[in-house]
Amino acid sequence: MSSTTLEQKNQGQTAAPATGHRVAIVGARGYSGQELARLLLRHPEARLAGCFASNSSTGTSFQLSHLLPEPGAKHVPTWLMAEFDEKLADLHTVFLATPAEVSLELAPRALAKNVNVVDLSGAFRLKQATNQSPNEKYRKWYGFEHTELELLLQADYGLQPFARPAPHSGARLVANPGCYATAVLMAALPLLESGLIIPESLVIDAKSGTSGGGRKASENLLFTEVEGECLPYKIAKHQHWPEIVEAAWLFAQEEIAPFFTTHLLNTRRGIIASLYAKLKKPADTDAASEARIQSAFAETYSGYPLVRFGALGSPETDALLSLKRVVGTPRTHITFRVDGDKLYVFSTIDNLVKGAAGQAVENFNRLLDRPLHLGLTDMEGVL
Repeated sequence: MSSTTLEQKNQGQTAAPATGHRVAIVGARGYSGQELARLLLRHPEARLAGCFASNSSTGTSFQLSHLLPEPGAKHVPTWLMAEFDEKLADLHTVFLATPAEVSLELAPRALAKNVNVVDLSGAFRLKQATNQSPNEKYRKWYGFEHTELELLLQADYGLQPFARPAPHSGARLVANPGCYATAVLMAALPLLESGLIIPESLVIDAKSGTSGGGRKASENLLFTEVEGECLPYKIAKHQHWPEIVEAAWLFAQEEIAPFFTTHLLNTRRGIIASLYAKLKKPADTDAASEARIQSAFAETYSGYPLVRFGALGSPETDALLSLKRVVGTPRTHITFRVDGDKLYVFSTIDNLVKGAAGQAVENFNRLLDRPLHLGLTDMEGVL
């Protein structure tokens, strides 16, 4: 993905505004945190007031300007985690780009100070009542005991543009969706909502760039390990599977239990999720079936400019398959093809933008009751 560059239409909007809603990030050193800082520095109604770092000597030497070229980065102070509760006093929102266990500890403290929380981890995503309790789910899929079950039930699942959180009194907790879950659900939900596919037939084959594994050193993410490979991992154990299942019920009232396999691509960023399903009632021709699918996507995403979609077979829609066209942007690109009763759908996103930081900004915009795409429409991926 080294050949990808960004075309910025608003070149002058590089520094954080002097006024705006004061926000902070915990975890700005990670890939998602860096991307989030970059977006917030350009947001017209956000003021990145500070970034929290660890209390270690490494944390005290951290400066956002070491990571980002934006002029505004040099004006963002670094705060130690020991100052967390004190610095919350005049914040509108804190973004947690942290491991789930850390979010579990920090989110209640921020909410207690009446500060909104957008959590990029999985700490508050799984809560649907099934034959497993939420805590059983967290033990199975995340490996820890959930100690904030009341907050878990209150959290809004922030898949945009589907999420329509009910009004809350006081601060709000938003669980930012996972990257694979986002790519899959953006393609699957319009089909499930419209009743076009047989839910039991759904099969998902998804692939992600290595930045999805985070910035911490890991042997399986070494260049020597991933170069020339496309390896499946977490087979039948990926934590985004129950998230996909829950969201299908939450937004489409459909029970699904799809095959779901994730793979690691030998590229830095980007996700392509390939979905396969049987149509419930195929039309007389493939073109007629594709027209129905086109209509379902058009109805779902009417008024939401961050999705592009279409049937394969033209230069414009065929280009949407390219990761290079979506990496660096907040968009979702969806393409499809029908063969009789078989439907092939492909969803591509940037795992760090729509799959993490960009969607966190969308959720921030929702908290402000502003257009979801505010501060996000000036980026285009190009070859």
